Amino acid sequence: MPSFQLAPGQPAVFIGPMRSGKSNLIAWHLQPAHSAVIIDSKRHPDEWAAWAPRHGYVVTDDPKLISQHPKVVWQVSMHTLLDVPGFRKPGALGYGWTEGLSRIMQRGSTIVVFDELAHQLPAGRPHPSAVQILTQGGAYKLSAWGGSQYANRVETMILRGAVHCFGFKLNPFDLKVLGERRGAEADVLQELPTYGFAYHATNTPAWQLCAPVERVM
Repeated sequence: MPSFQLAPGQPAVFIGPMRSGKSNLIAWHLQPAHSAVIIDSKRHPDEWAAWAPRHGYVVTDDPKLISQHPKVVWQVSMHTLLDVPGFRKPGALGYGWTEGLSRIMQRGSTIVVFDELAHQLPAGRPHPSAVQILTQGGAYKLSAWGGSQYANRVETMILRGAVHCFGFKLNPFDLKVLGERRGAEADVLQELPTYGFAYHATNTPAWQLCAPVERVM
């Protein structure tokens, strides 16, 4: 297996369908982290919410707690994410998204996990503060990581700009999109076993096949 070195400030993306092992791989990489905010828009009680307390994370829907605890699972509803007019209106549902993203940016030196990217950094309609974290956060040692079931429907800069990309077995359409945006043909991902994944470092010509990591989530 390749040696993964996800340095502070380097963005990473994890692409795989449901039950592929994507969230487990993210959690595996998070094990040494001392500061992290996981943005959980799925809010399933058996996933991040169940994993978090065992690993020192506070689970909350209150963006204020992002500024008060080193490790946070911030649960954001789809109603909040879809209230685009409310992004600029204090007191509106959407303004909670604005406040939380601003607090993340102010933290610096932390990992921020966008899970799911199609909800939180959607193609054509991302929140400006989410884009700022993605494109400028590295200067403040903010490591933007993102998980998605799809290679499209998310801002194209995510797949193209991530220093690290982890891909699971995908359908032919998503494989084609992923290969084009990474600049490295991704057909080799079709050979992956269950929970196996492939790794691609930016500006390298090929993917590296990897065995599943231990189950931590």
